[in-house]
Amino acid sequence: MILWEINQVSDSEKIEAAFFTEKLRRISRYFDMLSTSFSIMGDGMEMEQYMKFRNTLTPASGFQSAQYRLIEFASTELINLIDYRFRATIDRNTPYTHAYDHLYWQAAGKDYTTGKKNTLLRNFDEKYKEMFLTKMQEYNTTNMWTRFKQLPDDVKKDPELIKAMRHYDYTINITWVMAHYNAASKYIGEGAATGGSDWRKYMLPKYQRRIFFPELWSKEELDSWGENV
Repeated sequence: MILWEINQVSDSEKIEAAFFTEKLRRISRYFDMLSTSFSIMGDGMEMEQYMKFRNTLTPASGFQSAQYRLIEFASTELINLIDYRFRATIDRNTPYTHAYDHLYWQAAGKDYTTGKKNTLLRNFDEKYKEMFLTKMQEYNTTNMWTRFKQLPDDVKKDPELIKAMRHYDYTINITWVMAHYNAASKYIGEGAATGGSDWRKYMLPKYQRRIFFPELWSKEELDSWGENV
């Protein structure tokens, strides 16, 4: 449903502020609901129940949502999804295959010291990589951040649109992520993720600094991204 809403913006020939704003608000409500749903698990399961549920999923990992990866490609320019450590080495002339191997979530399936992919990530690549590469190119000029920047100056200054853009960015990249993180922290503690990743560095916004619409935030907000949550 989220992708369907996004694609209405991506595929629209002429975007008006009210239309864009409503789509952003609708998608944010979906993510608000998803964030709230973690309280069902976080407050409603005993440790033994959670571990039984978790062990059933092993070795699956939270990064294995192909639809969530598509939502990210459709939301922002690719550079904003690159692992923060490698952004300075990647630009619009970088081959998509190279950019793909440096997306932030790749860190969830790699040995941090050697950079080698684990079996979980290799299997994920085998199933979805070609489709992801196609979508990365498709959304290169139609993602929501690019569509926003293509708007006339007066539309880009619409206060309700800017507010909706910022709320969308914060909701997905901080509120939703931290709801997941806090639920995991309650039960996992210092343990590893089901996929074996260093899930704290993968998930915490202050480490990966996932920001869809960076120019809509002040320098102070960018510098403190994810720190006061």
